[in-house]
Amino acid sequence: MSRDGGPWATALLEDAGEAGWFLWKGPAGTPAPELLAALLAATEPLGPTTLVLLPEWDFPEVLAAYGYRPAPDYVTGLVATGGSDEEILARMRASTRSRVRRASRSGLGFASDALLLDEFYDFYRPAMIRAGSPDLAPLELLRDLLEHPSVHLFVALSEGRVAAGSICFENRTSLEARFVATHPEHRVDGAMNYVHFETIKWAARHGLPHFDVSGISVGEAEAGAAGINRFKLGFGCDILRYPTYARSAD
Repeated sequence: MSRDGGPWATALLEDAGEAGWFLWKGPAGTPAPELLAALLAATEPLGPTTLVLLPEWDFPEVLAAYGYRPAPDYVTGLVATGGSDEEILARMRASTRSRVRRASRSGLGFASDALLLDEFYDFYRPAMIRAGSPDLAPLELLRDLLEHPSVHLFVALSEGRVAAGSICFENRTSLEARFVATHPEHRVDGAMNYVHFETIKWAARHGLPHFDVSGISVGEAEAGAAGINRFKLGFGCDILRYPTYARSAD
């Protein structure tokens, strides 16, 4: 949606099959309540829908009028990007910092290159299937996303081959790591820690004050989710909660 010739709000609608539709956050500003009402009215025919909103988008009266009820918050972690390499490392947990330094000494290289998508996808897809992850995205979707100037594929390179990768979205004030995977041969050498470290520095150079780790599990987490939490929190996150609302098929 545009207003006065400029972007005002954006949204990505994902078809989740039987679970309905998922509306990913992406506003470019805080709308007036009537603008949010217009968005909700336009998406009403979609059936079951989940909204993840920025905190300033929390208009419970408008949401209730269109059948939305509060759901558990979407929780993520924001990592500050400013400062020198040592200042960035100092904000990390000791174990994360150690892996970054070990990976840096091993001779890994860093690149931002959408042309490496196929090589990344060769290990991303089986990794997501093994983990039973809902984040498994089709190759063509990722290819389409990477055509947008605000979407980037960052990779760690070992002897010219992709060792780990992260597809990130530029938001208003953050760079969000959305699709992430490590090659099986590089799970223990800190390749993904290195990708995130270099990505944090990239974000700082491009005027983005935060790196968004894209989701933190809360409450009772299964072993796999707990391990992912430890990895993400190791970078020194501040926790941010987004209000979430759901509308059932009824």
